[in-house]
Amino acid sequence: MSTDRQHITVVGIAVEVVRKEIKHLHVGVYPPAGRVRVAAPSRLDDGAVRLAVVSRLGWIRRKQRAFAGQDRQSQREIVTGESHYFFGRRYRLSVKKAEETPAVRITGRTMELRVPHAYDREQRDAVLQRWYRRQLRAALPSLLAKWEPRVGRKVGEVRIRR
Repeated sequence: MSTDRQHITVVGIAVEVVRKEIKHLHVGVYPPAGRVRVAAPSRLDDGAVRLAVVSRLGWIRRKQRAFAGQDRQSQREIVTGESHYFFGRRYRLSVKKAEETPAVRITGRTMELRVPHAYDREQRDAVLQRWYRRQLRAALPSLLAKWEPRVGRKVGEVRIRR
């Protein structure tokens, strides 16, 4: 299936138009900022796409307002006292300065991050993200063993994204 992407502006709203070999036009509004995307049949011209967006303008603006009103997780500084989540549970971060190899461990409701004194925010975050990835990779076999039979499909490939 071939796709063609373009960007247009309709009544001051930036719209990504993806043309493909489909039967019906689909309009979507996506978080976090309320990005608008239209999946349109290849046969439709720009005028028909614009008309579809204009006809759904009230719905699009309502969705964008709803996304704008949602609470967002603030940028993490990776410092002691922040809340971090692991497998759906909230942990209080405790950053400890250590001259040993960087490490993360969970004790009770605390996530302890041990890093050298000179590590800045990006380096502390990189240590934490590597730890999250290792934990997820370790949990994957049991998760796949549980869910593949229930879904009735075998996983062909697994990618871990932030």
